[in-house]
Amino acid sequence: MDKQRIRPSGWTYALAALIPVLGCLIAAAAAYRWFPGLPGTLESRMNMDALTQVVVPGSEDITFAESGAYAVYYEYRSVVDGTVYASSETPPVLACTLTSKTTGADVGVAPDYVKTNTYSTKDRERVGVLIRSITIDEPGAYTFACRYADGRSQPEIVLAVGPNFMWEFLGIAARSGVTLAAGGVALFGSGLVAIVIAVVVAVKRHRSKQVAVGG
Repeated sequence: MDKQRIRPSGWTYALAALIPVLGCLIAAAAAYRWFPGLPGTLESRMNMDALTQVVVPGSEDITFAESGAYAVYYEYRSVVDGTVYASSETPPVLACTLTSKTTGADVGVAPDYVKTNTYSTKDRERVGVLIRSITIDEPGAYTFACRYADGRSQPEIVLAVGPNFMWEFLGIAARSGVTLAAGGVALFGSGLVAIVIAVVVAVKRHRSKQVAVGG
């Protein structure tokens, strides 16, 4: 039997074996680009320092650097400029507005009390719960103002405006899931392609050997 007539070459199996290796490299690259920086992403996106505290009744100018989802939190336990604030855990009835300093247009401040969407410092010096949702379409400076709906001026309480931690967490979780899924698809897909190539090569080589023997 003339080995030169056996087609395709046995080296084709090596090519099939390299494909899963390529899939592993793709999956590793995706993981390397995302997961090592995940702790830093979590810290920056879910950082209480990104919240602007506002003592109300009152107002505060706030600059939103990016468009997206933001939130208003009721800090029923808080410290502002050395002053300690302690209030009822149940949010009071408030009337809040957010006005663009550029256009004068009002942005919706939607009621969105989520009792389980809370945050706190390790010593629980500050504890907040989400009470409003804001969607910023145009980054820029805005005036946030809030007062009691019944017009009273006491007691003073603390609100905090900043990133919507729930959406930030869901966004990070979704990106992590996509990264894992992409890596899994790369691994599974490359393995499947390698198997298909190996089977096709084996069939063709078997037929080629039969032809060679018959010849």
